[in-house]
This record gives sequence, structure tokens and C-alpha cells, in this order.
Amino acid sequence: MHHSHLEYLIAVQKLQGEEMGAQGAKIAEEMGVTAQYIMKLTKTAEQKGYIRRGKARSVYITEQGKAAIREYLLAAQAMERLLVLGGVPEQEIENDALRSVCAVKSTTREALVRSGKQAVPLN
Repeated sequence: MHHSHLEYLIAVQKLQGEEMGAQGAKIAEEMGVTAQYIMKLTKTAEQKGYIRRGKARSVYITEQGKAAIREYLLAAQAMERLLVLGGVPEQEIENDALRSVCAVKSTTREALVRSGKQAVPLN
């Protein structure tokens, strides 16, 4: 998954309400991108089953989308631990960790998730 797709799913999950769903303009504002780009991300996420469309151009995260977010965030947490140990500046860690786990193969991401479940929290 490209990091912008993950960031999109996270934004949808953050912005959706119980009844209203997430609106494209709000997602674009949250991500700092154009509405046209959000339309492209929405189409891709819907095709992959990560979101569903609601009324009034709203979107909702699906269980499949929630599972994808969980997997990537768990892998990112493990990657953050590695980056801390490697001396990466704190302000770069979160964004770099998310982008890194989006760039690796699924087997590597799964290994990160397993290692993260066994690790002791840093803080």
C-alpha cells in the first residue's frame, strides 16, 4: 500500500462520525491535498474494500480497512523502535516509520508486527 493510501484511511477513520461519515473536503483538508486527489484515493480504497460510500458523498472505513490500518500501525510501531535505536531524530521517526512499512514486502511487515507484539514499549 502506498503511504498516501494509508494516510487516507487513517484520515477517514479519524473524521467519520457514527452517522455522517467522512466528507471528501474534510479529508482533503486533514491531509493537505486537493479534492481531486481524494477522489482518486477514494476510488482505490473502495475497489480494495477498505471503505464504503454512504449518503451525501460520505465514506466510511470498513472492517477490512480497519484491519489494514491496524497491521500497518503495528508494523510502524516496531519500525519506530528500530529507528529510535538507530539514532534517528525524534521529529522524523513517526512519518519515516509509516512510509517505511508501506514500502516493504508483506512478509517483512508481518515480521515487524510479530516483533512489535513481543517488544517492550520504549516509553
